[in-house]
Amino acid sequence: MDYILYLFRSLYRKLVWIILGALLIALLVYLKTANMRGSYNVETTLYTGVVSGYGIEANNVGVNWAIAQNAIDNLINIIQSESTQKRVSMRLFARVLVKGSPNKDQNSITSASYRYTYDHMKNSPHGKELITLIDKSSEEKTMENFIKYEKADVNNYIYGLFYYQHPYYSRSALKKIQVSRLGNSDLLKVNYSSGDPGISYNTIEILMKEFVNEYRILRYGETDKVIEYFRSELDRIGNELAKHEDDLTKYNVENRIINYYDETKEIAAINKEFELREQTVLFAYNSSKAMLEELERQMDNNTRQAITNLSLVDKLREASSLTGKITEMETVSANNAKDEQQLKNYKDLLNRTRRELSEISDQYVGDKYTKTGIARANIVEQWLDQTLAYEKARAELEIVKQSRIDLNDKYQFYAPVGTTIKRKERVITFSEQSYLTNLASYNEALMRKKNLEMTSAALKVLNPPAYPISAESTNRRKIVYMAFLGTFLLLISFFILIELIDRTLRDSRRTRKLTGCPILGDFPYKSRTTPYSTIYDDSATRYLSSGILQFFTKREEGSPYILNMLSMEEGCGKSYISEFIEAYWNKLGLNVRKLTDGIDFQSNSSEFQLANSIHELYIPRDEDILIVEYPAMSNSNVPTPLLREAQLNLMVVSAKYGWKATDKIMLQKLEAQLGAKPYLCLNRAPRYDVENYTGMLPPYTPLRKVMYLLSQLALTENAIHWKDIWKRKKNPRKGVAEVEEDDDD
Repeated sequence: MDYILYLFRSLYRKLVWIILGALLIALLVYLKTANMRGSYNVETTLYTGVVSGYGIEANNVGVNWAIAQNAIDNLINIIQSESTQKRVSMRLFARVLVKGSPNKDQNSITSASYRYTYDHMKNSPHGKELITLIDKSSEEKTMENFIKYEKADVNNYIYGLFYYQHPYYSRSALKKIQVSRLGNSDLLKVNYSSGDPGISYNTIEILMKEFVNEYRILRYGETDKVIEYFRSELDRIGNELAKHEDDLTKYNVENRIINYYDETKEIAAINKEFELREQTVLFAYNSSKAMLEELERQMDNNTRQAITNLSLVDKLREASSLTGKITEMETVSANNAKDEQQLKNYKDLLNRTRRELSEISDQYVGDKYTKTGIARANIVEQWLDQTLAYEKARAELEIVKQSRIDLNDKYQFYAPVGTTIKRKERVITFSEQSYLTNLASYNEALMRKKNLEMTSAALKVLNPPAYPISAESTNRRKIVYMAFLGTFLLLISFFILIELIDRTLRDSRRTRKLTGCPILGDFPYKSRTTPYSTIYDDSATRYLSSGILQFFTKREEGSPYILNMLSMEEGCGKSYISEFIEAYWNKLGLNVRKLTDGIDFQSNSSEFQLANSIHELYIPRDEDILIVEYPAMSNSNVPTPLLREAQLNLMVVSAKYGWKATDKIMLQKLEAQLGAKPYLCLNRAPRYDVENYTGMLPPYTPLRKVMYLLSQLALTENAIHWKDIWKRKKNPRKGVAEVEEDDDD
């Protein structure tokens, strides 16, 4: 707490300088801002439709606040982006030069801004060349000419217009455009201030148009690229799909395949039926062959001769041929009327041939019975029947064998065809899936583009910018106040920093903090002689004398009281202080003697360095007090017996003196010699520090009294004194004691 009060006192003592410095800076700022003009502010409100706008995308069921905030941030960043502001700068420059006039305000452009812009361009190194780029009939053509002329070169005027420090068209000027969201709504507030009303108005108006165009280019650009990619993929996959389908169709036509799966099922069914028929035909063939052999074994020679007759053989061959044809037609039938009629004719012809065979066989059979008793006619008849059955079975067997070959050929044909068709169908299926996937992505991209179109359409200027009529009030007063306050705080911080790090002794508190030694008293600094200088010296001498005399309590018989005057370096003022002390004690009637190095003793002599008592250096007399002024400790050592012999060792230090590391070391050495910390006397101390010991010093003016009380933080002392005086005047019959008693009550 004491240190805080000390800081306050230090700042209070420098308060005048702090206030004067702050006032000086404020005055300079006031003079510098004398020509400061008010700015013209233009603002507009933009509706975005990001949060509450309608969308056609599937995920537009609810509001995703993270996505909405991201979209709002994107819009704000687009408005404040360098590309957008560069186009605004270029178009604003072109508009001022095309629509402005040097003589009067027109088209929301002031003549002052036109003249400044035109003169600035004309006086540039390529001014004449730039003037030719202006097309008074078209703002768009002028802007196109400027864009073509611009190059990334430090000497290019159009390029430097945006990247240098132009007050209207530079990047630093357009950075003043402020964009903020109004709460959690879809609205964005955009405002801009400049020193020219036309510039402010046209900047915001152009910004709204360029922002919408920039937003559409960014959003449509990426969506159009995606749509173009999916469209090209659809065309490519569609062509491949058509190619694969045509290839499958061509393959089916070349191999005469209508429906592979149904046809293979039909072939499997035919194969199953064919196996059963094959077994039946083979059984009939073997049965008829065995029966025929048995009948021929039972025939006699006459019967065998009969069956080998040529006419019988011819008829038999004819019957066999007819049987084969009938069997073939019955096996493979087209089921039409012509084939049925032909089959009927073959059957009738076969019956007639069989009757003829019977007649021929009857002519050659002589005996009615064989040796075994079997009727010859029956054997021949049976033989003919079995021969015909055998021929029929053989014909059917041939047909079955041929059918088996055909069926095997079909199996050999359809087996690789199925694998090829499946492979082609897999390729077609893969192409179809790829086509459908890309088609879904393409439709989604189209929907996304349509949603972006709706979003862009929702970007609407709710409150169009209005041309400002009057300028806003300048911040000149605020700037001056801020300059004063800033300088005031800066100076306070500076002086506090100095107080914290400065190692100059300066006053008794800092001396006590840096040295750690007790302070016995101060001696005032005399920069110039005034009528009060003697009073200051006498007051300080009197207080210091009182502090010294309290140590003179015991002494040896026949020896004076000894006061050692010490210092760290030469020039600290110990001779000056000792003279005042000696003169003051002489006035009090004390017998005082002073010993000085170089006069009464030699500090560089062996006698001094080896002295065990001050009596070895001088011859005592009847003095009461002996003041010994030793040389500076930085120049010579003081023997320990001489230091410990004295009643008081007073170290004189200067307030103008900085406490260095060498001083700290010498003080530690002195402490080791004394066995305790020495007492200090601060010389050249400021008056406020001397007053801490002596009380208030003259002159006693009312202002100084108040300042003194404030410096001592006696804030209510005057109020209490005035209260006592007022009470005495009000009750003159009461004594002082009664008034004090009332105060106690």
